[in-house]
Amino acid sequence: MRIALIADSHLSARSPECVANWRVAARAVERLAPDLTVHLGDITLDGQTHAEELGFAARLVQQWPTTMRCVPGNHDLGDGSGETPLDDRLLGAYADAFGADRWALRAGDWLLMGINAQLLGSGSEQERAQWHWMEAQVSDASREHAHTALFLHRPVWRPPSDEPARPGRYVAGVAARRLLEGALQSTLRLVVSGHTHQYLDVTVRGVRHVWMPSSAFVLPDTMQTRAGEKLVGIGVLELGGEAAQFDLWCPDGMARHDLSTLPFFQTMTDGQKKTDPRGSV
Repeated sequence: MRIALIADSHLSARSPECVANWRVAARAVERLAPDLTVHLGDITLDGQTHAEELGFAARLVQQWPTTMRCVPGNHDLGDGSGETPLDDRLLGAYADAFGADRWALRAGDWLLMGINAQLLGSGSEQERAQWHWMEAQVSDASREHAHTALFLHRPVWRPPSDEPARPGRYVAGVAARRLLEGALQSTLRLVVSGHTHQYLDVTVRGVRHVWMPSSAFVLPDTMQTRAGEKLVGIGVLELGGEAAQFDLWCPDGMARHDLSTLPFFQTMTDGQKKTDPRGSV
């Protein structure tokens, strides 16, 4: 199975530069003709506070050249994961725009699961339901599918660093351990995430962790610590048998925008820039 990957597209009428890169990505994916595209969240620029952006982005998703499955990001749903209370209204608005916040697909020896990272660590009933659903999916598929690929917005694995962990950058510790050491442990082979606007590909204890860069923009080092490569692009994932082959692709015409130079960011007040959650990823 061939899967195209895109992350952190930040679509909005306020961000025409991001929309232009999205259209470049769409044309590239149309030429590639994969079986499926997975969007790893932050579909919108700020859909959690600008509700109209959910509809704007949903129309662009509907025009995408392949079937697309999405998982929510913090800019679509709010921070959620224990940093701020989970907003049921935003959960409903996301579902109306992009469909279910979790999903599962079977592809040969592989079970593909997309989950809502914004629930992890929230202590909510929705989080408990998602854990139950994940464990049931793995239990039902364990006899047929030897490998599991997990798709979510926030990275699960944190690179070793002397820098204190910033709230919201990674899946919270307890939830991360449960993903890696719980019911998924025996079959989990691949974790694909977005959120950081950086590219990283590393295997830890038999699990490959791929961070997808944004299709929209990078954050300068003055705003965000560098852990991987700061670039823009899309991904191509080939799953077959035991193999998972990944290629990063920056299509011709996709611009490597610097967030700090984009007009929508320049129009923010200084206070908004200081508290903007992109600076904490």
